[in-house]
Amino acid sequence: MNTTVYRPATLWLHEAATPSVGEYIRAHRGEFCTDWMESRYPYQGPPSASFRRLTRIPPWETYDRFEAHGIGCWTLKRDSILNDLTADLLAAADFLRGAVQANGSSAGPGGIGLDRSKVWVAFLDGGIGVEVQLYEHQSTNRVSGTQRTTIRGAKAYRALLELLGFDWINRKLEGEVKKPDRAEILQLVEDALIPTKP
Repeated sequence: MNTTVYRPATLWLHEAATPSVGEYIRAHRGEFCTDWMESRYPYQGPPSASFRRLTRIPPWETYDRFEAHGIGCWTLKRDSILNDLTADLLAAADFLRGAVQANGSSAGPGGIGLDRSKVWVAFLDGGIGVEVQLYEHQSTNRVSGTQRTTIRGAKAYRALLELLGFDWINRKLEGEVKKPDRAEILQLVEDALIPTKP
């Protein structure tokens, strides 16, 4: 089987951020230096080194994990604000012609000092999203933050892994009736990456 597929040379740069990466950086409200972030693309090795499947969302988590946006739920093993892998996943979804939705809310004066932002990129049977929460300490005004990155939809998950360069998962995933051929996923990626003719 031919596993050669066109891939971009780079996913994103600070001076040329994709739409969703730009929204992700804006979600930090200028409270943190983002200059040190950089793309780690291309990746290699088993996805299990970087991702884990979520079978249920803990009720105390305070993140909605984009429920109802696709069957199957995967997250990062190491998920923190200004995460290079999160940015690369968002950029990959942009390359796969995803539709970006972003929104945010702020507690405002007299509130608990909490800003929430969501970036969701929908494509195929799900998409990739990140929820960023920034907290301001009431007495010191020091800002800290947390985030949760979520991938929904088995086909979307496979396409992201394929584009980024991770190893193929040779088993059926949650939401799949049968394990797809790798050629099928490669074709989805190739079709999205080839420029459309005018």
